[in-house]
Amino acid sequence: MPASTTPADLCELAVQLAVAAGEELLARQQSLSIDAADVETKTSASDPVSAADRASEKLITDGLTAARPGDGLLGEEGASRPSTTGLTWVIDPLDGTVNYLYGRIDWCVSIAVEDERGALAGVVHQPRTGTTWSAARDAGARRHDTPRPLAPVREARLETALVCTGFSYLPERRAEQAALLQDLLPAVRDIRRGGSAALDLCSVADGTADAYYEHLIQPWDVAAGALIAREAGATVVRGPGTAFPQGILAAAPSLAAGFLDILTPRRSV
Repeated sequence: MPASTTPADLCELAVQLAVAAGEELLARQQSLSIDAADVETKTSASDPVSAADRASEKLITDGLTAARPGDGLLGEEGASRPSTTGLTWVIDPLDGTVNYLYGRIDWCVSIAVEDERGALAGVVHQPRTGTTWSAARDAGARRHDTPRPLAPVREARLETALVCTGFSYLPERRAEQAALLQDLLPAVRDIRRGGSAALDLCSVADGTADAYYEHLIQPWDVAAGALIAREAGATVVRGPGTAFPQGILAAAPSLAAGFLDILTPRRSV
């Protein structure tokens, strides 16, 4: 990373591109529907991808190429470029595509930049509300419509915890996840399924949820949100060698052990 480039600089670039991509998505949303001809599917018939996803990713990757041509790229819709600087941008140009196509509010743009230690800076932007969350490593997290940093994460008891989760688009995985809910639901206050992993992680960061978990998730879904949650004070369990090798748990520190006790035995989901 060039000496003149700070995590704050990278975060500001991500904010600018996320907001621009959000404007592009808003402009396209009015002409799209779940049955539109330019909506295709990926892993299953219930997993859509639209021209809007691709347009958003192109806007972001074009902006990154212009500003930082040596950085690597990893995007949900196929952007891929090796890094010559040690930095790679991890992009979800539209997290919550189903919500977007149905005209719901829970969708966002997620952009993170990683080095060999993981996420260095990350931004999640929700265009419908104009809400932006951001974080830089060891510099805290913020929600841009509030004046104070997002810390500490609100503590709660397991039985009063509001928990976010998500479901796979593969039918056999969904059946396993439904079985897991039988163990979890009686132990907590309630469950929410919003449809955007990035927004769920930001909910943990800003206290509008107490925990988020998912056993199988893609890196671009959580790269920015995980950093935001961690910098806000949440315990984040993610990656090889953890109870969530392909997924993630983010929770208030007082809740993490309790969730691991319930969720770890069913790691296959």
